[in-house]
Amino acid sequence: MRKKGLDEEPEVITTTSGPETADGVIKSAKRVLEVFEYFAQKRRPLGVSEVVRGLNYPQSSTSALLKSLVKLGYLSFDRYKRTYVPTMRAALLAGWVHDELYSPASLSSMIDSLHARSGATVLLGMQNDTFVQYIHVVQTPTPGIPWHIKPGSLRPLCRSAIGKALLSRKTDIEVLYLLRRVNAEEPDPNHRVNGIELLKELDEIRRYGYAYTEASVTPGASVVAIELPTPASQPPMAIGVGGGVDMMRAHQGKFIKMLNDATQIYRPPERLD
Repeated sequence: MRKKGLDEEPEVITTTSGPETADGVIKSAKRVLEVFEYFAQKRRPLGVSEVVRGLNYPQSSTSALLKSLVKLGYLSFDRYKRTYVPTMRAALLAGWVHDELYSPASLSSMIDSLHARSGATVLLGMQNDTFVQYIHVVQTPTPGIPWHIKPGSLRPLCRSAIGKALLSRKTDIEVLYLLRRVNAEEPDPNHRVNGIELLKELDEIRRYGYAYTEASVTPGASVVAIELPTPASQPPMAIGVGGGVDMMRAHQGKFIKMLNDATQIYRPPERLD
């Protein structure tokens, strides 16, 4: 039997049963991509029924697929309108391919540039229920800190810098409602957050324009974060710079300026009237 070379395409085996379709494509993978292609075609939020009709999928499996993509951070769900829309995590997944060809001023290029100038880890996050989900990470190894962050990782909404930057956009009533759920789901009493102290901290974040945490999630690690201007069609996002506590203390002011300068392009121009 002839051995396959390293550059040869692997043989695709098709079956009449199991997860593969007749053309050798895994059905679940095909459906995920077809869902995103359908959103790209429609260019607007869609309900489950519309996806079912448009793609001729079963109702139950379509609903389960969309809910899974929400949990993974690739779709956002509007519980009032009962519609779904792709998030920036989906847009950034292969955005680097586009950026290399056409767009040096894109969001992913901005993050890469911020990472290169700061020499620190850069985190882009959005709220996912009672957590922050990191949807894009450009990481710098930090000696002495076991800090490896995978894109898609979840962090406590009320204890992380990016989470607090996002919470600062909300009203106190909205924050307390979320905090009640967060504390109810937190098994460790030491990690439950005091509502009065949190509201006081959020007032300071609104006043100064940034959130800063030290060892609140990962021992020895610190993050400074600001809100990232986000289109109304997308969940709010925040961007942060992180590293060892000593390094972050020494360069906190510089990193805040870098964050503000880097995100200025996404802010609406100030009115002169």
